[in-house]
Amino acid sequence: MIDDAAVRQTDPARRDGTGSERQDFPETYRRELPLLTRFIMKHGASPQEAADAAHEAFATAYPQWSTIRYPARWLRTVAVRVYLRARLREDLPGELPTTRAESHVPTNIQLSDQEREVYTALADLPSRQRQVMAWFYDGYTIAEIADELGITKESVRQNLCRARATLKARRSQRGGVR
Repeated sequence: MIDDAAVRQTDPARRDGTGSERQDFPETYRRELPLLTRFIMKHGASPQEAADAAHEAFATAYPQWSTIRYPARWLRTVAVRVYLRARLREDLPGELPTTRAESHVPTNIQLSDQEREVYTALADLPSRQRQVMAWFYDGYTIAEIADELGITKESVRQNLCRARATLKARRSQRGGVR
């Protein structure tokens, strides 16, 4: 199982090229794919939907890789948009052909029971709170989140506070704090 926080702490170059050197595409793909997939799952996606969105984000990035200044942030932004567009298409009336294939699910992502509970709880949050929490859980600062989502820092703080309160209340309703 890959721990997002552990990767961030052990790899100073992981955060968007702010470390000593920027990684090439294959290295970034290997390192970021499981993290990006989990990030999309924090937005309420199933593992398959998250994997599809992550792969599409990387496919979009590849032709322009040398021009992307902050790869981890760029990939997260694109992958979320891909996921939300796919969800919107699913909500349209009528049947659309599906192009998702089970073979895209990364095999190195294994979720613990606690992680499944977290993803389920996040999926129940309102959209903006879920977005803010996903970025926050991935280690981004309030300023970075505000910049990426195009909202004020105060709005980020407010959504974080509300999401935490909702998650805490739901956890206590389930049977207390662990």
